[in-house]
Amino acid sequence: MENVSHLKSLAVAGGKALLVRHVVGFTINFAGGVVLARLLGPEVLGLYFISYTLFLIFRQLIDCGIGTHLIRLPCEPTSFELRSAFTLQQCVGIISAVVGLALIGPFAAKWYGHHELLWLIGSAGIGAYFYSWQSVPLALLERGLHYQKVGVIEVSELVAFNLVAVTGAIAGAGIAGLALGNVLRGLAPAVAARLLNKLRMALLLDFRSSRSLMLTVSPILGSNLVVWLIMLAPPVLLGSLAGVRDLGLAQLAYSLLGHTMVVASIFQRISLTALSRLQEDMGRFNKAVQQFLHLLSVIYITLTMGIASFSPWWIPLLYGERWAEMDRVMLVGAVPVTASALLSILLSALLAKGQASLVLKQNMLHAVIYWVVLSAAASSYKALAVPVSHLTAMSAGYLFLAGYHTYCGKLDYKSLALTFMAGVAIMALSWHAVREQTLLLPIGLWVIFVSLWVILSQATREQLLTALRAVKEGFS
Repeated sequence: MENVSHLKSLAVAGGKALLVRHVVGFTINFAGGVVLARLLGPEVLGLYFISYTLFLIFRQLIDCGIGTHLIRLPCEPTSFELRSAFTLQQCVGIISAVVGLALIGPFAAKWYGHHELLWLIGSAGIGAYFYSWQSVPLALLERGLHYQKVGVIEVSELVAFNLVAVTGAIAGAGIAGLALGNVLRGLAPAVAARLLNKLRMALLLDFRSSRSLMLTVSPILGSNLVVWLIMLAPPVLLGSLAGVRDLGLAQLAYSLLGHTMVVASIFQRISLTALSRLQEDMGRFNKAVQQFLHLLSVIYITLTMGIASFSPWWIPLLYGERWAEMDRVMLVGAVPVTASALLSILLSALLAKGQASLVLKQNMLHAVIYWVVLSAAASSYKALAVPVSHLTAMSAGYLFLAGYHTYCGKLDYKSLALTFMAGVAIMALSWHAVREQTLLLPIGLWVIFVSLWVILSQATREQLLTALRAVKEGFS
């Protein structure tokens, strides 16, 4: 049996390592993004975001849900299981690279009328292939709570891409820099994963084992496939109906909002592992989920909605006037992004209870609503259609709430809902005030919001301590 105190220390150290990883990652991505946005503009970045979306989709296809499967196995995976996983991912990786180079790249170049997409999408397919070398070692490191090594692997991707892309943009070879960056953002973390986890990978030419593994991970894979359908909607619909410039505005806004997922990502990744070990003790399980939700709500509402509140001021200052229209996307997008962060805790809880099929149903409903609304709104609302569609599709989150009630237990949502609505109201008032060139009112409103929460919540400090203890208890 594993040493409990050792597991506890690994959990705490892992949380710290993830925090450092996300802070470093945000710094690199934000600085690189500002330079690329100012030098290349919305249209070129719109083209890049098409290739990056496909890169993420290829990578999810290559993962096949195997990463999550290996993490939540009750026992250590056998050599046979690891070889089966590696073989399956190699096959999917090679197919993805060929499809990107030979089919999607040429088709997209003609569809959008930009030959640059041939190089960007082809490089995305090649870069994604290298994930077939990274996935299994990364999952084993995460399963062992070696988040320091996980952080090094993930940061290496960001360093490789931004270094090459920014250098290319400064040198006047923006498209070439982005294309090479696509390749290196796949290669660099693959090399790092192999060095940090000296696992010897080998193929297993056994059709039965591959088929069995596919059946096992099919619910997770299905959920991931639906997620990439959602990811494809902006490039396909907005890029076609409104143009790549509006696509660039919408995607950069969501990329910036995504940077605020630091806290949510840490909570989600740690909570999945911790809740998996608490699943037999529903009292502690529900208590941990409740504490995670309440603590994350105020942190995230203040962070994301606060950033959106001041976007009419800082967007032109950092990115230039070409990006000024992005503040409206930030305003509306902050609402569904914050809701997504909170639902990520319920996602971890349901996955910990083995309810991957419910996650698949929720993702399918979300995708259908998102595609329908975006197809109807893209021509009229332009870049704003993306957050409007996202907000409408968040209604599918009801399945998570109902599923948690059925499989996990009851949660108190009243205070959470009130806090959320208060945050939305303050964000809207603050955003309008900033547009009217007034910064004092928004600052005052957010200070009052945080102060009231601290005063009214007698257990503010205790919530943080309890949340941290819940993580530790997951390994006791």
